[in-house]
Amino acid sequence: MTASGRRSYWLTWTLCALVAACESAAPPDSLRLVWLSNTTLICNDGSPAGYYIRRGSNNHHWVVYLEGGGYCWDKASCDARWRRRPSLMSSTRWPRARRAPALLSSDPQANPIWHASNHVLLPYCSSDMWAGTRTNRHSSSNSSFAFAGCYIVRSVLDELLKIGLAGRLLLVGSSAGGTGVMLHVDAARRSLRAHGIRVAAIADSGWFLDRPPKARRASSADAIARLGHSLWSGSPPNSCVREYRDKPWLCYFGYRLYPHIRTPLFVFQYLFDSAQLTAEGVRAPRTRAQWDAVHETGSAIRASLKRVRFTFAPACIAHGALARPEWLAINVSGVSLPRAISCWERRFSNGSRRVRARCAPRRLIERCSWPQCNGSCPRLRDPRTGEEVALAALLQSFGLDVRGAAAAMGLDARALSRMSRAELLPLLAPHT
Repeated sequence: MTASGRRSYWLTWTLCALVAACESAAPPDSLRLVWLSNTTLICNDGSPAGYYIRRGSNNHHWVVYLEGGGYCWDKASCDARWRRRPSLMSSTRWPRARRAPALLSSDPQANPIWHASNHVLLPYCSSDMWAGTRTNRHSSSNSSFAFAGCYIVRSVLDELLKIGLAGRLLLVGSSAGGTGVMLHVDAARRSLRAHGIRVAAIADSGWFLDRPPKARRASSADAIARLGHSLWSGSPPNSCVREYRDKPWLCYFGYRLYPHIRTPLFVFQYLFDSAQLTAEGVRAPRTRAQWDAVHETGSAIRASLKRVRFTFAPACIAHGALARPEWLAINVSGVSLPRAISCWERRFSNGSRRVRARCAPRRLIERCSWPQCNGSCPRLRDPRTGEEVALAALLQSFGLDVRGAAAAMGLDARALSRMSRAELLPLLAPHT
């Protein structure tokens, strides 16, 4: 071997050793990166698309998770997104292994339902609610970005089939990923039916409404969806498009799309979804008028869920649950979110009357009508200071007569204002 050959050999060996060391040093609860074999499917910036995977002990149950992270709809919004959040538009900095979010954890304590399943994570880099079919970055003078989210989902499912996808597939997504789940689940069920695979889906915080914005000069949700649909060459389900033939972009709104979905679907949605509030221009409510707007949004979300067969809707100001550790603690009427999901899965996989009798109700929607009345809600923080908002101050800001409530309970108003959240909620429930 020549000197240059020896140098090349040792360089190759060293690189391989480094890669092996990095892979062996990956956290135990992590997923491994796989690039898509179809190299024409790319992120917004042209970098390759891929997915993360870990095989579990249950070869017949797969959980495929579509990440969220907003979207862009025209050149200005996409350029701004690229400046502020390039990680949501490119794979250039994706690590070889990623720590699993809560619903993909292999730890039974963090993930009591699906810890033994096969876990697949689709990182979001297409900015199109997983609906785009525009693979050419230069196909429009309005944008230099590609939008291939629709094709990426289909390609990942095709590749999973080749490596052993079997049994049951649970398609899950949060935020824009939740919308993506609703857009894809029927097509996934039809394509996988021939392989004997049963499909169901969970949409976490992807149930957006096309309500008019409260802020002046703000673009309407309808107008933004129309621009996005055009920019992405969006591909919502034909069954929905047939109803909204003149406005196919309305199919990106969950309550309009839901009646056309035939696959078992579980909808998780906070009644006072913070992303929905932001879209309506209510970013940091402090005044009575702003809290009135929050209540209006909560009432609208509650009404939109009226015909949803399986839903879980706490009265919280928050967005996204299943990827966060606190998903275990969230409950409605004493029923935890993991228990509600587990019962739903058993219902559609078994369907016996005995299972239905033992299970939680199909529809768990918070009865109280004011934000944060649920003691399991994620803590609300002031976006300007980062500090937790005291519950008494929160209640007072949207109109509760704290002094009157204190007098009715035989308490001093100052003592009531110093009470913890856990102490206040049960006391105030009869008075709100």
